[in-house]
Order: sequence, then structure tokens, then C-alpha cells
Amino acid sequence: MAAQFKLIFTTCKDENEARELAKALVERKLAACVNILPKVASIYIWEGEVVEATEAKLLIKTKLDKMNDVFLTIKALHSYEVPEIQVVDVATGNLAYFNWMDEVLN
Repeated sequence: MAAQFKLIFTTCKDENEARELAKALVERKLAACVNILPKVASIYIWEGEVVEATEAKLLIKTKLDKMNDVFLTIKALHSYEVPEIQVVDVATGNLAYFNWMDEVLN
């Protein structure tokens, strides 16, 4: 079961873009749930310059068989040239929650 469930992280330029992306993922049954952290401080290097920005962070709960479609959707709807997409394998958790995810993602 563990390798079947994934947590995908991405950031968006603002909360509005994050909400649009989250809603698209859930409506398309690519994510069972998306949490939005509306304001995160980010410091990174882009085109040789240090950038400080406020972004919105998304925590996307999905399954292995949906992962590639999640990637494609993020890339298609995202305003960033190179959007963050990081995947964490879910090792364990609440079985009832995983059963719910299975139900809504089928």
C-alpha cells in the first residue's frame, strides 16, 4: 500500500493560482485533496539572481497511477516556466483515509 499513495508539493505565484490548480486537480479526480498554504516565504536563485517572494504552497494527495497526469496538469496550468514538482512516497498512515482516497480517485 505504501508506494501507492503520494504527496506532491508545488508552489504557485499566489493563492488565486493555487486555488485554480487545486480545483482542477480535484475536479479531474487526479487528487483526493489539495491543501493550500496561502503564504510561504521563498528565497531562491532564478536566472543568476537571488529572489525573495511570497508564494502559495500546495500539498497534493494522490496515487501512483495519477501521478503523471498530475505532473501534466501542473505544467499546463502553471504560470511558472519551471514549476516545482516534488513527490514524497507515503509510507504509512490512517487506513480509513487511504480507503477514502481510493474511493474518490476511482
